[in-house]
Amino acid sequence: MGISLNGFNSGMADTYSTLLGGMGGGDDAGGMSSLLGDYAAIKNGSYGKMLKTYYAKLEKQEAEESGKTDSKKAGKVKDSASASAAKSLYGSASALGSLNYDDRSEENIDKITDAVSSFIKDYNSLMKSAAKSENATVQKQAESLYNSYYTNYKLFAKVGITLNSDKTLSFDEDSMKKALQDTEHGNGATVKTLFGGIGSFADKAVNKASQIYRAAGDGEAVTSSKAKYAGGTSSTSASSTSSTKDKDKNKTVTDASTAAAADSLYKSIKNLETTDITNDNKDNVYKAFSSLVKNYNELIKNTDKSANSNVVNQATYLKSLIGNNKSAFSKMGVTVNSDKSLSIDEEKFKDADMSSVKNLFGGAYSFAEKMTDRVNRIYRYATQGEALTNKTYDNNGGVNVPTTNSILDAIV
Repeated sequence: MGISLNGFNSGMADTYSTLLGGMGGGDDAGGMSSLLGDYAAIKNGSYGKMLKTYYAKLEKQEAEESGKTDSKKAGKVKDSASASAAKSLYGSASALGSLNYDDRSEENIDKITDAVSSFIKDYNSLMKSAAKSENATVQKQAESLYNSYYTNYKLFAKVGITLNSDKTLSFDEDSMKKALQDTEHGNGATVKTLFGGIGSFADKAVNKASQIYRAAGDGEAVTSSKAKYAGGTSSTSASSTSSTKDKDKNKTVTDASTAAAADSLYKSIKNLETTDITNDNKDNVYKAFSSLVKNYNELIKNTDKSANSNVVNQATYLKSLIGNNKSAFSKMGVTVNSDKSLSIDEEKFKDADMSSVKNLFGGAYSFAEKMTDRVNRIYRYATQGEALTNKTYDNNGGVNVPTTNSILDAIV
């Protein structure tokens, strides 16, 4: 029985060649049986269907891969409008964390209402710019922020914040003020829940705004400063150490020693980030890293003694961050002790590959940036509102013009 190739395209001819070639090795009867089975499949059309299905699947995979590539490219699209809106939202969301939601005086209620109004304005601006953005990451993070609102829309409605069709928010100031004055039904506490706690909507807005700012711009963190911290001192004077603004030690204790330690650690982190972290520069890398270890340990000692619970809480997060990277530190000769302090072995450190150091302290979303954020928060709580990045220092220790806002975690 002959097999004619007439009527088949070159692709099918190749298929036949492959089938016939399969008869070479192995059992002849088995090979012939396989060939006849394949030929029958070709003749009745099922083989063609299989090929069509295969190539359709292949085209789909290629399209998906192309989509992923396009998405990655879209994620790198600069978007100055969204970056600017994110920076503003970051500031207004951070400001909500420093408010006293338990003070129901008329003056303080006006202060809270104004702060929420500014926040809503900045939120709306970001949502509008993100809706027009071609940056996939900006769109994704804005959608995530919107979902955080929508999950709790009933609570927001109780305090005068409602949703518009374009995902922006409307704000009724009178309803907010009434809610803050309401001690009987707990609506005042609702405002605090939404804007004043870790995990609150304002807290999430801080994080999302930070991510959007980075994605929409040049990859810099919203807390970053282009000026190097080569000198200068903390703006908190020694005379203000542990001064108490009122009897509530939970929130209002100023702690200058902790602020100074945070300031020193912040500069150490920035110094390490700007160091050439390579195997050819191990001496300088070690010098920078050992300084960071020293200043970190000093900060932890101060926070352990602090009477400001917000400082203590942020220090706990910082210690947890250190502990979670115990394995990475170990690879570079750095030990995380039981009290979460650090010890560094110079010989082991210099024997290590500096790429392990660079992985932690270089690039966007690095450990260094997470550490910096926590140190910023500790500093701000210790100074009752000042920010590390409100001031930048020149090489002579002088103070330059303020640049970007510092991060502020929500009050517990």
